[in-house]
Amino acid sequence: MYQMDAKEYNENVMKGLFRKVYPFIADQILERTNVSRGHCIDLGGGPGMLGISMAEITDLNVVVYDLLPECVEEAFRNIEERNLGTRVSARQGKAENIEFPDNSIDLVISRGSIFFWEDQKKGLSEVFRVLKPGGWAYIGGGMGSIDLLLEIQIERAKNPRQSENRDKLRIPNPPGHFEAILEELHITGFTVENSMAGTWIIFRK
Repeated sequence: MYQMDAKEYNENVMKGLFRKVYPFIADQILERTNVSRGHCIDLGGGPGMLGISMAEITDLNVVVYDLLPECVEEAFRNIEERNLGTRVSARQGKAENIEFPDNSIDLVISRGSIFFWEDQKKGLSEVFRVLKPGGWAYIGGGMGSIDLLLEIQIERAKNPRQSENRDKLRIPNPPGHFEAILEELHITGFTVENSMAGTWIIFRK
């Protein structure tokens, strides 16, 4: 099972190196999906900064859902720091077994997690299952923009070992790989967007 130092990752990466990334991507998700109310899952959300960023610009009720209990613990700390405890929570669970009812979620978001899932097909099937008819998925990874990517690359060059171990565990996935999975699952109307700034799977149920 994938492991990390959740406290260090939270402080040095999510709230440090990537601090500008999550609000930027949250804005992109809102602009693309127009989902501002209802229930949202930040899938594989780690310490929860994308879900928190979504809650800060919408009226969504957000659950940060992550495999590692130490990440869930860090997510609770971040939620408390932002005074979002009435609308944001965190719980442990796998992408391949999302413990929510069918047709119950308005928006599933995820940044960086899918590249570490043991079974991506099962995970995407679970995302589709829990979405309400008309609900949106916005799943993938990236920095949001070329400018942010370049800024982060400069910072990473100062400490190349900071993300070396994590990057070794990433599963390389070209866009065609995800397109094939979505077609196998009979998910229609999807888009797999790929650029230097990231790769994103976007679809509406």
